[in-house]
Amino acid sequence: MTGFMARHDAQRERLRAFTLVELLVVISIIALLIAILLPSLKKARAQGKTTVCLSQLHTLGQGLAMYAMDNNDVLVPCRMPNLGDGVNWRAVIAGGLKYRPTFLAIIGGYVGVPAFDDPQPEKSTIDKSGEKGDRQNYASTVYVCPAVADWTDERNGSYGYNYQFLGNNRLLDEGDPTRFKNWPVIATRVRSPGRCVAVADSMGTAASFRFKKPYDNNGRDPDQLGNEGFNLDPPRVDPTKGEMAEYDNSPQAASTAHGRHNAGQAAVLWMDAHASGETPQALGYNVDPDGVVGFDGTNNLFHIDGKDEAWVVPD
Repeated sequence: MTGFMARHDAQRERLRAFTLVELLVVISIIALLIAILLPSLKKARAQGKTTVCLSQLHTLGQGLAMYAMDNNDVLVPCRMPNLGDGVNWRAVIAGGLKYRPTFLAIIGGYVGVPAFDDPQPEKSTIDKSGEKGDRQNYASTVYVCPAVADWTDERNGSYGYNYQFLGNNRLLDEGDPTRFKNWPVIATRVRSPGRCVAVADSMGTAASFRFKKPYDNNGRDPDQLGNEGFNLDPPRVDPTKGEMAEYDNSPQAASTAHGRHNAGQAAVLWMDAHASGETPQALGYNVDPDGVVGFDGTNNLFHIDGKDEAWVVPD
């Protein structure tokens, strides 16, 4: 009887076990499900980043508007200019005195989120994260596109400002710290706020090159992704009278919109504070098959009067 029971139990164990064929079928089904679901999950994750990015830009748009209301309708400058000869241009931002803050750092107090944990008043002083005063990292994700979460450097940032038309405060004459290339700009002069770009996802000056180097937080090479990213050049710049983000490079290199979200779109903040996803081409940029962005696009969505006029440095 005991032997019979043992044989019966062994037979039941064999019946409960999977055969090799059954295991392979189950594995194949699981692999098929993963193959079907993975693209959807990746798309959903990317869409989530796009939504966050657009929400952040909308918040920053409120800050831009509040800055103008608090400063006699003058739009925020792109970045405080470099006066040279060891003379530093500083400004008070949320958290203290800061060396040459960008437009993002300047509006930080208006959106209630300080741009830096430890703003530095001098170029060479070091903050608590080990970064110099002219190349600090943003402390809040509000100032960084989630699709490129490591682009935290204030110079090589992920969001660029339409500075040529809204706030180019580079010195027109290096000997005169009171004259700028296009600043101040009055907010109410923007004819169609809902059709004028304020801020957008920026590729940096790598846009002007076929071969683009990876992002470097403190890098300065024109062909690196994110280089001079806080600037956003318009699609059309006069090749001889104009000036771009990397104006001291030969040839000059422009920082343009970056279609890094779903369907090749860039997140864009418009002057009326609404945000939307747009391809660089829809914004007026000409992009060749090698991914090089030209300087001969259309400026209707960047010019404060809605005109297709090339950017030129004022006389």
